[in-house]
Amino acid sequence: MLDSDRQPARAGMTGDMTGRSYPAERISELIGRIYDCVLDPARWQSVVESIRTELDFCYAVLGVYPLPGGEVTLGVATGIDSVKLGELPAYGQDLVDLWGGDTKVKQYPLEEPIAQSQAVPDAALVASRYFLEWAQPQGVVDAVAIGLERNARMVSTLSFGRHETAGIVGSAELDALRLLAPHFRRAIAIGQLLEQQSIAAANVSSVLDGLSVGVVLVDELMTLVHANPVAEAMLARKDPIKVSNGRLVVSDASPAISSAIEDAVAQAAGNEAALGRRGGTGFPTRGLSGEPRIIHVLPLKRRESRPGLFRRAIAALFVAPVDRPISLPFDAFAALYGLTPAEVRIVELIVAGRTQREIAKALGLASATVKTHLLHVFEKTDVRRQVDLVRLVASLASPL
Repeated sequence: MLDSDRQPARAGMTGDMTGRSYPAERISELIGRIYDCVLDPARWQSVVESIRTELDFCYAVLGVYPLPGGEVTLGVATGIDSVKLGELPAYGQDLVDLWGGDTKVKQYPLEEPIAQSQAVPDAALVASRYFLEWAQPQGVVDAVAIGLERNARMVSTLSFGRHETAGIVGSAELDALRLLAPHFRRAIAIGQLLEQQSIAAANVSSVLDGLSVGVVLVDELMTLVHANPVAEAMLARKDPIKVSNGRLVVSDASPAISSAIEDAVAQAAGNEAALGRRGGTGFPTRGLSGEPRIIHVLPLKRRESRPGLFRRAIAALFVAPVDRPISLPFDAFAALYGLTPAEVRIVELIVAGRTQREIAKALGLASATVKTHLLHVFEKTDVRRQVDLVRLVASLASPL
C-alpha cells in the first residue's frame, strides 16, 4: 500500500463523517463490566472482547508488565491469533521509533488514546518493518495505543488495531476510549493491590485479611462497614485514616481532598461512570509522618458478583503507599477537579509557559485535541483564561 493510497481513507474516515456514535448507556454498561473484573479477573477477556467489537477494532491487547522484569501479571488478547501476537515483540523497537522514540513515547499522556494515523507520518509507517511484515499482510491500517500506568513497579497498556474494511479510527472511537480508559486504569490498579485474586466466590474476609494494603468498606454516608487488619491498624493509629463522628475520614488530608473522596463514594452509589473523571489515579494524601499515600475508590453497588460482605457496602477504599513522592500541586489539582492525565499534563506545560502549538508537538496530539482538552480544563476549574489557570494551580502549591 502506497503513501498516496492511504490518504483518502484518512481524510474521509473521521468520527463525524462516518456517522458512528456510541450511546452513553452502552458506555456506562461497559464501565460497569470493567469494575466487575476487579472482583473476578477471569472476566477481563470477555470485557476487552466486547469493547473491541463495539468499537469495530480487529484486535485488542491489554497487558500489565512488571518492572524491571518478570512474568506478565495480566495479559488479554482478542481478535488476534497466538502466532501473530507472538511475532509482535520482534517489532518492539521498530514501533517505538515509529511513534517518535522512547522519550516521545514516555511523554504521551496516560489514559489518552493516541491514534497511529495522527501520530505517525505516512512515509515512516509504509517504510517500516512493522507495517510491511506484520500489519499490511493482515489488512491492519490503523491502531490506537493507550498508556494506562507507568511507574517503578509496572507498565500497563491497552492497544487496538483497525482493519482496512473499517477504515481509519475516527473521533467517535477516540472519544469512547477516553471515557473508558480511566476506569481501566483504576480497575487494574486495584486489581494489582488484590494481587489479581478472585473474590467473587472466595471467602472475602480471608482475601482482604491477607493483603498488605489497607482496605475499608463504607456505605454512602462513609460509615465503616468493614476494615481488614492493615486498615484496622491504620484506624488505631489514626494514620492516615480514622473514624470521626461515626464516619471514615482521612486524617491529614485537606478539606478539599476529603470532600473529593466523599464525592467519589457518592458517585459510586449512583453514576459510577462519572467516577472516571475524578480521582482516576487515586486521591493523594500523606501519612502523619509525611510519607505519601494514595487512596483508590472501587464502586461496589452494581457489582454482579459481589459477595455477601460487599453487599452491605457502597464502595471499597484501598489505602496504599506510592512508589514516588506525591507531586504537588498537580496530583491534588487533578483529584480536586477531576482532570484526566492528558489534561493535567497540558496544565503542567501551560504553567511552564509552553504555547498550545508547542504542547501539541510535545505530546504528539493534534492542535485541536489540545484545545479541546484545555476547554475541558477551563470548564472543570471554572476559569476562562490561562493566566487564571496558572494562579489557581499556584494556590495549591502548599502541602496538603
